[in-house]
Amino acid sequence: MSILIDTVRISNFRGIKDIEVNLSSTTILVGANNAGKTSFLKALHLAIGAERRSISKEDFYFSEEESKEILIDIRIVSYDYENNLRLQNFEDNWATNDLSGLIKTDNNDYEFVCFRLRAYEDSIKGFLFETLELNNWEDYSMIDKNGDIVSNWKNTKTKPRFPKIESMPLFFIDAQRDIMSDLKDRSSYLGKLTERLEFNKEQIKSIEKELDTINKNIITESPILDHLKTTLEKLNKTVNSQGNGVEISPINKKIRDIGRNLNINFQDTKQGNFPLDYHGMGTRSWASVLTLNAFISWNENEKNTNKKDPFLPIIALEEPESHLHPNAQRHLFKQLTDIKGQKIISTHSPFIAAQSELTDLRHFYKDENGLKIGSLELSDSIDNEINSLKIEIDNNENNEELKKKNWAEINLLKKDLDGKINSKELKKIRRQIMNTRGELLFAKAIILFEGETEEQALPIFAEKYYGVYPFELGLNFIGVSGNKNYTSFLSIAKFLNIPWFIFSDADQNTVKEVKKQVKSVFGNINIDNKLIDLGDNNNFETYLVNEGFINELNSAIDSIENEDNYLMNNYIPSLNGTPLKKGKGEKKRDYNGDEGIQRALKDCLSEGKTKYASQIAESITTKIDEYGDFTIPTKIKALFDAINKDFNILKKEKK
Repeated sequence: MSILIDTVRISNFRGIKDIEVNLSSTTILVGANNAGKTSFLKALHLAIGAERRSISKEDFYFSEEESKEILIDIRIVSYDYENNLRLQNFEDNWATNDLSGLIKTDNNDYEFVCFRLRAYEDSIKGFLFETLELNNWEDYSMIDKNGDIVSNWKNTKTKPRFPKIESMPLFFIDAQRDIMSDLKDRSSYLGKLTERLEFNKEQIKSIEKELDTINKNIITESPILDHLKTTLEKLNKTVNSQGNGVEISPINKKIRDIGRNLNINFQDTKQGNFPLDYHGMGTRSWASVLTLNAFISWNENEKNTNKKDPFLPIIALEEPESHLHPNAQRHLFKQLTDIKGQKIISTHSPFIAAQSELTDLRHFYKDENGLKIGSLELSDSIDNEINSLKIEIDNNENNEELKKKNWAEINLLKKDLDGKINSKELKKIRRQIMNTRGELLFAKAIILFEGETEEQALPIFAEKYYGVYPFELGLNFIGVSGNKNYTSFLSIAKFLNIPWFIFSDADQNTVKEVKKQVKSVFGNINIDNKLIDLGDNNNFETYLVNEGFINELNSAIDSIENEDNYLMNNYIPSLNGTPLKKGKGEKKRDYNGDEGIQRALKDCLSEGKTKYASQIAESITTKIDEYGDFTIPTKIKALFDAINKDFNILKKEKK
């Protein structure tokens, strides 16, 4: 049991105008590049960083109205890390030491500590910052008497000073880390650790005597070093030396110098043991993180004579996956969770995100209204309360007063369910999405669809439409494998604030089924520009045929089959009149006449979905339209127009 930073509020820092972020014991920050993840970590470092901190003009949020100050508010609570549970009271070792005199109590009698980092510009002294005690922890936002949502947290009253909490330092490690740089930098965590070589005077005297003997033996046994020493002794005659003159030390003679010239070797094969600078950046980057772990975990070592108690480090780590291959990324998450303390980790790795608890994810997303933070919240505790109240009603059928009271409470609790998800739905999301589709966490928008053909073809059409590869724009195309599987993808899009679009088949009851799933997640919303369906009972293949791309589709088939006029010369002669499906009594194929040839084309395409998909898109886009643009089918263009309207990718909408 220890303490936890559970809430952080930031105003006017770098690209962050105004946000609140709730943290867990291990919080994973995900989202596209330049969404604000690093700025969030830097803000935390400014507020409670263990190293020297400074601020400049570039740290202030840029707007037409110049920001006069940066505010970073932090709330600390008592927390049980083993059970992931906030506790009511701080433990005595915290309450009587670093937090003494700073503890406040909320309306539910839970203790907390809160403070503010305020940065500002002084006309004489330049850019300064100060740490202030907050009088209270106000609501981030509330509804005023006019029914408008207002945010007054920045107006919270403060007291002049807040002491630095030495026992909960924040250590920030950026993505550019390299253990070889750490070895040379005395201010690095490795440098600080190796300066602490804790020997007593007798040990130092004994070891340095042995080192002196080893140095003399090396020089005596080496003719070259002995010759060098003899030659350099001429300095004694040139310079009026009062000491012992020249001395050569092949190895450090003083204990205090050992840490400064430390070498670390790593043997990853049986062939040899090489210094770390002979290894790749992945090994060196991760070794740098592990030295931080060594620095932190030394406090728990039984041989450490200067233990801190209490002690809770905060680790702010940027992109731990840097330079590491996917399997190594999966392994390192376990090592990260073993590091003592609270962790806030930004990542672009779907492998790391997939291994974390989904409720620990914080999705950073920027739109025209600024930065948004999305997260998944569990509804289990509320669901359990509702079920308990219902059971109480069932057990007291004749108690009208109890019924009235309980139903009133149930209706209030149901309002709290909005924006939350239960454990069963969470498991489904992990199974259907995180294990195979974790990349959507880093998208600016996701495009969902049912079929396999679309997964290969749509990105090619998108590249022709936008002029760049869609992944460069942050667009992710995701097949959900069937028209009944949208709910999980829509749920995570909703809770993490990820914009979404659906490109749906229209055969049978598909559109009705898709709309039902959208409603179950978002309620009654306008989806006119969100859902593009193929209409007229079409699936993707039949739509392209009906749109008139006969020549292009045949060309794609011929290219893949490596045979001219494959449909007429091979497919139709070999299959015409055979059962459409295996088994007795099934409908037979009729490929006679013009309509029969179209049926054959549709069947051929449907039976070879994944085989022909990419080539279909390539063949269609080789055709140039009347405006000199690549040809894109009408419905697909409507999808891209809708995306372009929301994100203004192209300055002018294509005709």
